[in-house]
Amino acid sequence: MISRTFWKFSILLLFIPTIEACHPQFQKELRYLDLYLGIKPDNNGEIPVEEAVGFATYIESPDELNCDFETECLWRNAPTDNLLDTSDWWYFKKSDEKTFPVQIQPGNPSIPKGEHFIIAGNTTKNANGAVISSAPIACQKGFANLTFRSDILQKQFNSSKEENYSFWLYNNAQVEVIILRAMNRRRHLQVLMRPKMKCDFLGAANEECRVEIPPIKEPFRIGIRAFDLKDNTVGSLAIIDHIRYHGKICQQSPFPSSFSSLRIPPYDNSPLVRMTDLSCERPLRSCRWGNMAKSILSEWRVGRSIDRWVDMFEITANQSHPNSSFLFLAVDSFSPRPYSSLTSQVIPCSQRTTSLSLKYWMKTGTQAEICAVDEDGVALSCAYLEPNDSPGPITIDLDSYSQPFKFTVGIIAFDESTFGLLAISELKVLGLLCTEPAPPIVTTISPPIIQHIFGLQPGNGRYVPYDLSLNCDFTKDYCSQWVNYDGVVKYGVMPRDSDVFPIPKGVKGNVAVFLMQNATVSNLRSRMVPCSYNGRIDVEYMRSEDAQVRICALEQCVDGNQTNGKISIGVSSTTPFYVSIEASSRDDAVVLINKISTSGDFCPLKTAEQTVCDQLICNFKDTFCNYETIVEKAGDVPVLKTANGASVTLNGGGIRAVLLSPTFDLAYPSILTITLSQSTFGSRVLLCPDVRSDPTLCHELSGPRVLDSSDKQVMFPLDIGARSFLLVLLHDKSIEFGPATFNIKSMKLRTVNNEEMCY
Repeated sequence: MISRTFWKFSILLLFIPTIEACHPQFQKELRYLDLYLGIKPDNNGEIPVEEAVGFATYIESPDELNCDFETECLWRNAPTDNLLDTSDWWYFKKSDEKTFPVQIQPGNPSIPKGEHFIIAGNTTKNANGAVISSAPIACQKGFANLTFRSDILQKQFNSSKEENYSFWLYNNAQVEVIILRAMNRRRHLQVLMRPKMKCDFLGAANEECRVEIPPIKEPFRIGIRAFDLKDNTVGSLAIIDHIRYHGKICQQSPFPSSFSSLRIPPYDNSPLVRMTDLSCERPLRSCRWGNMAKSILSEWRVGRSIDRWVDMFEITANQSHPNSSFLFLAVDSFSPRPYSSLTSQVIPCSQRTTSLSLKYWMKTGTQAEICAVDEDGVALSCAYLEPNDSPGPITIDLDSYSQPFKFTVGIIAFDESTFGLLAISELKVLGLLCTEPAPPIVTTISPPIIQHIFGLQPGNGRYVPYDLSLNCDFTKDYCSQWVNYDGVVKYGVMPRDSDVFPIPKGVKGNVAVFLMQNATVSNLRSRMVPCSYNGRIDVEYMRSEDAQVRICALEQCVDGNQTNGKISIGVSSTTPFYVSIEASSRDDAVVLINKISTSGDFCPLKTAEQTVCDQLICNFKDTFCNYETIVEKAGDVPVLKTANGASVTLNGGGIRAVLLSPTFDLAYPSILTITLSQSTFGSRVLLCPDVRSDPTLCHELSGPRVLDSSDKQVMFPLDIGARSFLLVLLHDKSIEFGPATFNIKSMKLRTVNNEEMCY
């Protein structure tokens, strides 16, 4: 009889993964379950659970997890993650008084009619697992126990302690208790630990199944997992009932106790005397900041230690942390919303820029912002805290504001598979209340201070495409059509106000800055202007006491006599010319250029490629184009213009002739191609970077081994930083080999890919 029952029982598991479908073909198997085990699904197999809100808040008592499955419980199937959980638990009840066969152990085989329980099983070749998880627990103080035992059954059947266990296993199925993080990550269950337990088919008959759970300092859930559910012939199963959880738990989020924290003390709401009164570097002493929240469970607190700092922020031990008390907010998906904002006392009004600076640390996945809001909470300005800028310090500026306002700091989002955490320290506020007297302005220029308050940095350089107009608004562009070659000009943002620099009204945004130390001369020069008719150029500027500024073009200059204002120059020319803004100083000084504008008619600027082609390309037939011949020292002779090219004969009366290129700006590295001829052995053609170069530092293009006087091409790569060169024709061997004649036929440019550059 047992064997027949066992054979019939082997098919009962086929229905389990598909109960909720309730397809007619499974009704036969369900009848076998009822016939041989006296069990059948109830509630269509769905486990009765509390409303969703019960799983979105922490339990307040361990008794809330006790479950006999006769009413709604705070246990439910975990979401399938295809790792730990690949199947489900199902809801059954005892339909008659049949006892379970001996193959199902170790629980009491006699279950009262009408008793409810949950079952997991499978008939697959591959092992499956099913997890039922509890509502979240904030934390656990000390050790706790989880058991499957019914005191009611013990009394009803007068059974021994071992006989009232309420879990049953069949055919190698196993049960384990796992401690899960309160939230899943990427739909995967996160296991915190697997407590030691011995609740299996054999051992449990002689000893109590008691799972001892050690203390847990963070939010968690308890998971009960059936696994090794397999066997495609007879299947396997696990049944549990009467869950009991005994221990001492936290009744609310553990975060408020993190970092040995205390609540932010209330502050005296007396009127502010100075803007600096809002600084909060010692939160427990004097801090005019507080919480704006309805719940103390999601409020900012004062941290007094960095215990578990590394664990909570999930960082390495050598990363930074506050060096004194700090303010922090920690929340998770169970924390009451809205989360608190750290809010300053109301500022009546400000007469200049207010600067808020702080250091901050954020747990990965946390997003936070600092805002200035009006009295009604409407945002005036907000700035996101970037993870890459942590720990800072960072500074947030707010323009002068004539109405009351306040600052807020808060978490706006976080990775809900874990928790959000933001900590700040060294909170400082600088500025002037409308009622504060303004300090005297210091006019002494300190280059390091100017560098800092303007945030100076180099521009894009002269090797980038530029607008083909002289018009320039530095608030919008680096204006690469205006070039500085000595690095004196940098670019920054005009401070809104400063105690160390006089800020003219109306000048805002980005500016070009001549930052000069001691006696300095520098200029900002335009690209070549092809032509102009009745043109005018206006430059808006500001200069310090020891600086001078002027604008020059076509051998004329106009000085800027005021400390700030506009200088203008008129230009008319049918030939190309340059415009330069020249700055000079007799001591540390600055000149700011805000805007350059034009009126009248100007020919469009040429691109960098077009300009360098116009400057360097030449066929040298009765012309030097933009090149010039120079005589620098004894032994130099001039090059002559001829129909056959730029020509010179060195016969002992002179040993060197030089062609000097114009000053140019390359758009990209290029190859200079020179067509030339030279007649005599021992003669040399050199390319040098400047007039003063020693011949040993020059590049030899041709010679001294000259076998014939035919035309030939020589090439030289020009680096993007090259600005001029000298072509040196040298012959100091005329006594040995006779005179040497040189003819320069042409100069052309090609790209580094050996393609034509100029057309």
